[in-house]
Amino acid sequence: MNCHFCARRTFNIFARPLTGVRPSFGVRQLHDKPFQPRRPSDPFPGAGPSHRTRDATTRSPKAVATTTFDETTAEWTEGRATRPAWQAEKEAMKIKLNGEAWNPRKKLSPDTMEGIRHLHQTQPEKFTTPVLAEHFKVSVEAIRRILKSKWRPSDEEHDERMRRWDKRGERIWSNLVEMGIKPPKKWRQMGVGRAENSSKPVWKSRPRNQIIVRDSAPESFLPEEDIIPTVDASGNRKTETIIPLADRL
Repeated sequence: MNCHFCARRTFNIFARPLTGVRPSFGVRQLHDKPFQPRRPSDPFPGAGPSHRTRDATTRSPKAVATTTFDETTAEWTEGRATRPAWQAEKEAMKIKLNGEAWNPRKKLSPDTMEGIRHLHQTQPEKFTTPVLAEHFKVSVEAIRRILKSKWRPSDEEHDERMRRWDKRGERIWSNLVEMGIKPPKKWRQMGVGRAENSSKPVWKSRPRNQIIVRDSAPESFLPEEDIIPTVDASGNRKTETIIPLADRL
């Protein structure tokens, strides 16, 4: 070993604490940050520690509100937040309609809808949404939309609406008259079910509320015995005796 090298090394060891001078060669600059062990999955070993929280790195912003972390199992579990019943029903109705417009089969008249709003406004504890839906035979969603609506028609819109409603009722009762059902007095005065050429109306030509039902069996078909047998007071079936016409004369 070179003696010059040994002397220089010895001088550096003993002279550095006294002078406080650090040599500018062969010394690695240390960082002020604490030592961070390298993670196996870290693709950039020289990068500093991330300032993001664990939630932000493992969950998306959308999943933060719907997932919770279980400390016992150390896993993220999905859970739905508590929602009111009307929000769940509204979401289910949107899925059921499949993006189509709201068009219920049974429609209430404007006067009926005003009555529904009045009943719910005067006695909300008694006339709740399920009670009104059960009474008027419509869905809960229909009652909710009626109560939620704040639109009120003008006089011209109200008259046009009533004309369309009367036309709809006239069309419905005209179909019912063809089935033999007598229309109410209001629709009879409007000409629904009126016969022409002095003939009898359709709903008077046969017993009221009776619809002709044609049997598939031919008229020549005669059953061997009565479909509904008759019994006497004792509960025994009556025996029918057939008497020839010559004997009866």
